[in-house]
Amino acid sequence: MTTKATSLHYSRRHGIPAAFAVLTALILVASCSSSKSASSKSTTASTPAGAGGSPSMSASGAGAGGSASAGAFTPPNLSGQTIRISEGSAPQVEDTRLYLMTQILQSWGAKSSLVNQTGDPAAVRVVLAGDAEVGSIAVTGVINSGLLTFGPSQPRLDYHFIGAPSLKSLSDLPGHTYGTSNTHGVEALMFADLLAKNNIKPSSVKVTIAGGASERVAAMLAHHLDATFVHIGDVPKLTQAGFNDLATMSTVAPELADSVVAADPKWVKAHPDLAVAVDEAWLMAAQLFNSNKQQWVAAAVKYAGGSDADASAVYDNFKAANSFPASKDAFTSDGATKQEQLAKQVGAINQQPPASQWVTEQYWDQAVQAMHIS
Repeated sequence: MTTKATSLHYSRRHGIPAAFAVLTALILVASCSSSKSASSKSTTASTPAGAGGSPSMSASGAGAGGSASAGAFTPPNLSGQTIRISEGSAPQVEDTRLYLMTQILQSWGAKSSLVNQTGDPAAVRVVLAGDAEVGSIAVTGVINSGLLTFGPSQPRLDYHFIGAPSLKSLSDLPGHTYGTSNTHGVEALMFADLLAKNNIKPSSVKVTIAGGASERVAAMLAHHLDATFVHIGDVPKLTQAGFNDLATMSTVAPELADSVVAADPKWVKAHPDLAVAVDEAWLMAAQLFNSNKQQWVAAAVKYAGGSDADASAVYDNFKAANSFPASKDAFTSDGATKQEQLAKQVGAINQQPPASQWVTEQYWDQAVQAMHIS
């Protein structure tokens, strides 16, 4: 399988020169390495309107938040390919990496877009129905649905657990209503972990489905919920209104990743080169995040709306937490299986299959090698 995947991966690159011009206004890739390659045909894409100015960043990854070895990255030729990415929320600043990935994949010739859903289960269903090729979902969703994860989406949690003004600590939670977007995704895993670590009986808290992140924030402000998880960018909005920040999940549960990229195992087997391309796009988006705040903020505002100041604040929080390391250890099967063990422990998954059935590093390793990440 490895030999076949490698062959397909590099055959799709046949005819793509080592030198190429600006792929999008969000990414500037390496210039020609010789006069011979300079005369070769270049792969280019037009500048998306309103995407911001041109950054200066080498596709080899130097200075982009990860360790890169010498050598220029040759992008894949994805002409005629479709790669839609399903995610479980409306457009929000925190998911700018996914927007950047679609822009990068488009610049490589693919028809790529985001399919926004409400909650992890809906994002999974879209992939299972064939309306998206790839999903950005929690490990629990991967296992429960029979999908295969092959790379990172958000390796670090950015959630905070927020309580109503009357809740001064987690010990006050029993007898109150907690709102969530789903009962099997990363929110369920975080909630179960939080209750266990604070010795709170699950039966003592009323759980209600309350929609995606923006819907839950609105419900909190309207005092329809007593507690929920919110993304880091929404914390000031709630604390300034008198709500209490009761837990920072990256500190409480450092063993948890927010999400991974996954697909139907049959799709991955049939399109190993596209799986590698998705991971390469993630790495390039992570490099951009780590090297160019201005471009990331411009992309965030274009994708999710809002102000530069709000997007800048989210960026600063993400950067401080090293949320998107452009390095090989951003995704490991060992990390994924540790999360599986915790998920089983707290009842967030229905089964515990062998890791080989639901996680692989094969395509991630190829992407890391192609991007010259050491």
